Amino acid sequence: MIWIVEASTLLIVAVVLRHVLHMGRDGELQGPRPQSRKAFNHPVYAPLASEIETHAAILGILLNDAIAEQTAGHAEVAQHTLKVFHSERERLVELVVDLQNLALKYLPVVQFPIEARSLNARSFRSQLISEFVRRHGILDQFVFRSKLRFQLHLRLLRRATALLNESFEEASLNAGQDARIVGWGLNQLDLYSHDLDLLTKETLLGFKEELACLPEALQEEMAAELAALNHHSVRNPLASPAQR
Repeated sequence: MIWIVEASTLLIVAVVLRHVLHMGRDGELQGPRPQSRKAFNHPVYAPLASEIETHAAILGILLNDAIAEQTAGHAEVAQHTLKVFHSERERLVELVVDLQNLALKYLPVVQFPIEARSLNARSFRSQLISEFVRRHGILDQFVFRSKLRFQLHLRLLRRATALLNESFEEASLNAGQDARIVGWGLNQLDLYSHDLDLLTKETLLGFKEELACLPEALQEEMAAELAALNHHSVRNPLASPAQR
């Protein structure tokens, strides 16, 4: 029993010292970043963020319409709206996962200390994702290197996004097989949509932070890859991520 108390004390001291000494911030590069490397000034970021946010807004509208139609007794219209919803959701998930993969690919060459945001499990509404983030998100508190913490953050986002996408499919399948649980299925989709919106925003913020830390030449290389990804997705917008 004593060793548990001692171990807990050491962990608490380690976390406190980490914050007091600002460990993990790569203090040798704490100077201001050049203005040209701020992500919100880069031409890549604005259209990308706009496209992703538009898809997220469309998802919310479609789901609200489906719920309204189901409540009004128009089950067939609600089911048709949900089909459009899931096509749009697949497109959004594809964009988000592509962005997460691209950020992980270019992470090794960042030039500046890069700040990793911590996910708050209480911000998520679905029990599945909330518990997942709670279980896996604590690890970064004991990682001192900023780049490694950012990598863990990106991997957590990617795993949570994949898990959430599977949950969307399961909720949709269950609701379609049994009319008695359509209401439950729509409620689950509402919770999952909220969580997908949060994961999408966190992915965009992480990408923006990383873009600001990349050499300018590599920013242009990343821009070309993003353009190729968008072109590929637009050619076949209704294909699922697994099919691509």
